[in-house]
Amino acid sequence: MGFVRKHLSADGLHRAVRNSLYKENFPEYARSIISWQDCIMSGLAIFGLKFPSLLQFEKGKEDAVICRNLKNLYHVEEAPSDTCLRERLDRLSPRNFRRAFKTIFAFLQRGKILERYLYFGKYYLVSIDGTGQFSLKKVHCKNCCIFQCRFPVPGLA
Repeated sequence: MGFVRKHLSADGLHRAVRNSLYKENFPEYARSIISWQDCIMSGLAIFGLKFPSLLQFEKGKEDAVICRNLKNLYHVEEAPSDTCLRERLDRLSPRNFRRAFKTIFAFLQRGKILERYLYFGKYYLVSIDGTGQFSLKKVHCKNCCIFQCRFPVPGLA
């Protein structure tokens, strides 16, 4: 099995995120019935399975097919309620996901996937979210109206 197929498939990316999460420390979840890995992977599943809302996820996780997908694709043992998910994910910082991001970014570099997105030989074209939430109004390119990302990406200078 090639590197790209093994590490950059949905299963490989989910595994990378979950393995990175095991290295994080969230002591407040130590005595909880639902692990923080299950909460985070459930949050990822909401996007991946295209649930329009947490309420739809709450209803959908009763479906046998959704339960099987949560277990097989995202390795979620016990899916949290929407309230539990909100409370836990609201406490997390983007820094908690830095290790997972760096791992996936390294996989993309090693698999030479990012070369397709190279711009002017040293910049990567990356679509973030389009809302402007992660941009600064005072820091921008003189030659265009695009705002710079305020979160530095490893390997980019």
